[in-house]
Amino acid sequence: MNFNHRVYTVLFLSLLLIGSTYGAAEPGGNGDATRDMQCGGACHGDAALNETSLATLTLSSPSTVYAGIPTTLTLTATNLSLSSTGIVGFFLLTDTTGHSDTPKDAGWDVLSESNGGASNYVEQTLPSSQTETSVSWVVRSSSEGMTSFYAAIHHGGSSKPFFAVTSTGYEVEAKEIPENLPRLAADFTPQSTRILDVPTELGLQTEFTESVQVEWKVEGGAIMSAQVNSSGDNMWSATIPAALQPTSLQWRAILQGDGPEQTTPWFTLTAEEAGWEIEEFAVYLQAFSLLFLIAGAVLALQSRLAPLPVSSKYDQTDLLPQRLDEESIVESVPQESSEESEIAPLPAGGLPNGWNEDQWKWYGHDYLAGKYGGGQE
Repeated sequence: MNFNHRVYTVLFLSLLLIGSTYGAAEPGGNGDATRDMQCGGACHGDAALNETSLATLTLSSPSTVYAGIPTTLTLTATNLSLSSTGIVGFFLLTDTTGHSDTPKDAGWDVLSESNGGASNYVEQTLPSSQTETSVSWVVRSSSEGMTSFYAAIHHGGSSKPFFAVTSTGYEVEAKEIPENLPRLAADFTPQSTRILDVPTELGLQTEFTESVQVEWKVEGGAIMSAQVNSSGDNMWSATIPAALQPTSLQWRAILQGDGPEQTTPWFTLTAEEAGWEIEEFAVYLQAFSLLFLIAGAVLALQSRLAPLPVSSKYDQTDLLPQRLDEESIVESVPQESSEESEIAPLPAGGLPNGWNEDQWKWYGHDYLAGKYGGGQE
């Protein structure tokens, strides 16, 4: 491999590194995310190789749902039979075509879900003895009308992946909101994470609301009340005590006003350690420095390990005569005669009669040789 080839190889690898995005393999599952149903049919291999899961899936929701107001959809899965890993994934869908079938595609926003995110696909890890579980999503419709929701499940088995989807849709009708109904603001998005060891201030924006109560609970714990303060017209803040370890809790608001009292769904709030603050430019600079350091080391190593040139049987360089020394070359070159050594010596009486210096310069030797009546003296 010549030098130019190595340079082009390094440049090509550099472009691949620059153009790539950071990612991580997830051998223990696909991870919570917004996913189409097709992932459940093919994420673990060819969809045609999937077995049908025997789990029974049932969706449920409150009887009355208003457009623009959050509501809860709950999926209950029974008759579970899982692999040794115990990982099972659940989908909330609005179609079964395999594409453009997430709630967002049908005009519904996922505001919260059981794992603390806002994804239509969530995973749980269950003990092998557990045969039943439930997952909930807090969703909000952007418009009135009827929507069909579907649920799907996928999980590992003894040798093949298992997948199933509900055959019929669960119909949910989003109705028009009564004008004076106390409610969260139409653009309200609940906070999903908080930092350990720091009390959390939840901000709430409401409409047609005169007072707010906030309740919270941890899994298996009693329902607790949070202190709520008004920070302006339809603006409220509730204080949740600090979390001492990474865990999650659920909270809801009870809204009161001229209209009927309303209770929001349970929103999930997850506590996590404070992340490191990293300057992006510094990370890229260090990455490029490491890249060029490795590239330089590779080029140097290839040059050192390059094979020695192989002599050809047609190479007869050693048969050529050895190079002469510079001194012998200088001595072999005849010394050029100076201008003075080329002019014949004048006779004792000086220039012959009728000769000038220029004639003597060119024909003096002939004169002394007797060609012009002269001779050696």
